[in-house]
Amino acid sequence: MPKAREKSPKSLQGKIKNLQIERLSKLYTVEGINEEEKDTLYSLIKERIYENEELNIIYTLAQIKNLLYNEIEKLDIKKFEETIMVEGISNSTKTALLRILVGKLEKSNIPNKESKIEELDEKYGKKAAIKSGLVEDDIIRYSSIEAIKGNKIKIDRLKDEMNFIRANDLRGMKFIVANVPDELETDNKKLKEILKRRKETEDNREKVAYTELAIIEIGKEFYKDLETNEELLKKLNMQVIPDSNKHKKKSNGYEAYHIKFFNIEYPEYKLEVQYKSEYVENICRGKGSAAHQNRPGKKRILPHASNDVELIQKLEYTLPKYKIFRKEGNTIKVQKFDMLRNVMGFYQGEILPKSEEYEKIMNVFGYDKKENNR
Repeated sequence: MPKAREKSPKSLQGKIKNLQIERLSKLYTVEGINEEEKDTLYSLIKERIYENEELNIIYTLAQIKNLLYNEIEKLDIKKFEETIMVEGISNSTKTALLRILVGKLEKSNIPNKESKIEELDEKYGKKAAIKSGLVEDDIIRYSSIEAIKGNKIKIDRLKDEMNFIRANDLRGMKFIVANVPDELETDNKKLKEILKRRKETEDNREKVAYTELAIIEIGKEFYKDLETNEELLKKLNMQVIPDSNKHKKKSNGYEAYHIKFFNIEYPEYKLEVQYKSEYVENICRGKGSAAHQNRPGKKRILPHASNDVELIQKLEYTLPKYKIFRKEGNTIKVQKFDMLRNVMGFYQGEILPKSEEYEKIMNVFGYDKKENNR
């Protein structure tokens, strides 16, 4: 069933901080920022570094501070790379810092700066992505910076702080495709060939791989139709947010399409829609290889609290709100999750039946085991 979620206050605050880091790092790279803005940027990145206690925090922050406040000539680029290009630092933080590094190199008079920029591109930029075939390996994504340079509209958008840091994915939902039938009727030649090869093979692994390819091909077509189907968009009273249609593919197995809409009558109401296979959805759950909690600072741990009231308050701050769209006959009914179901949905794979945390949650929400045999 289609499932929707509304970000938690905690997640929303994190999103806003990430957008502020993105905004200030782009401005820094394109035309520079003042000392107060540097302080803000450093403070936000500092929070991100402190999220991982396994990092050498003091040394890491010293390297970052050197990049932000000093001339590029005073930075040991090799040591800087070794410090920030580690697993415990999020890709969004790496992107911000690497963009600033490349931008400062471009504006400097350092000997052989072109070769240094070329080396960074080969390791963490567009060339790295071309070599591996994975878009995610372009961590710097410097094409985004090139698109801003000299573009007054985009620069002004970066300077409009309150507009830029609005989260466009406060509300989101996803479509999960479980299978594609052999007899599917389509004019898509590539999809036809994929289904033909799947039908011909006897190897179960190959069948699964072809199913994944078919689902992704359908997703590409589906999202293209969503962008151009004016009749449907008018009926929904929605428009697509420009450049929001994205195909994301990562080395952890994650592959999905994302697109964002806004309501024509109420432009502040925005919705992100994800499209993915059942396989990808499963590895995004619990402790799967692509689970959200595997990212730095995203681990899902039940909050510590001295009493039930405090625990509920912390859960309200931490938990997203879920709802599902259940089909009953010819109608669709929206079913909102209560807090208990939100807890179990969010901490899936972490709170196991009969565990201490499970019993605690059941008691907090007045779960009566005698009346409910489940």
